[in-house]
Amino acid sequence: MQSIFLAAILALQTAPELPGYRTECEPAVLEAWSTGFDENGAAQSSHDRATQYCFHDGRADISEYRTIGPAGAPVFHGASITIWNEDRSRGRTLWVMVGVDGYTDIKLHWDGARLLAEGDGHDPDGVFKEKWATDFLRGGDQHFEMSRSYDGGETWRTPFNIIEYLKTLATPPPLPQEWSAQFSPFASRLTPEDGMIFLDGNAWGRFETDKTGAPTGFSFASLAPKDGGWVWRTLRWSFEEGVVSVEDEPLN
Repeated sequence: MQSIFLAAILALQTAPELPGYRTECEPAVLEAWSTGFDENGAAQSSHDRATQYCFHDGRADISEYRTIGPAGAPVFHGASITIWNEDRSRGRTLWVMVGVDGYTDIKLHWDGARLLAEGDGHDPDGVFKEKWATDFLRGGDQHFEMSRSYDGGETWRTPFNIIEYLKTLATPPPLPQEWSAQFSPFASRLTPEDGMIFLDGNAWGRFETDKTGAPTGFSFASLAPKDGGWVWRTLRWSFEEGVVSVEDEPLN
């Protein structure tokens, strides 16, 4: 009996804890296998990569998201910008993309080690609602599963997207100091001098803060399609209100 009791104590001491809402933000690089499903249930998969950066003492983070092409270079850039309340029990995320007309405003809360979300947004397929869950696994891996509705919640495509994240030992690289060659001719004159360049030099962003220095919102700028052409689009988003403004500037 004593040996069984001792073994139980050792198991409790050595078993890693599953994260809950008190988990601190951790910089990380995760390889991902993403599978999307169309309205007929047909699946299409891609090799993706997520790189997470932490800001404002863990009250905010940016997760850069890239789809990796056959040559090993990114062929899609997106980012989740998240701000948390003081004890990280609730969060709000802005999902944005480079070169795509659309964004999603997402509200987050924890259910034990599971992060649950509900969002509203639009993309080239239309206006949608979405709901998803991320399970945080031992070792830092993650399982993400999303459902989405394009008819106001009357019907849902379930699943719409499943992503398996594998945490690596890599350290997130420094954010770029210069614009990509594609955007360098015009991006610098269309964005303020402060803030940061990210997503491989294809986007600009800046956290807004209150008087105490706590993050309250984010501004994001990058290329977006409009009326058969291209504009430089700036989104202003806040933790309390979601997207508060969208401003487009011509490139010429």
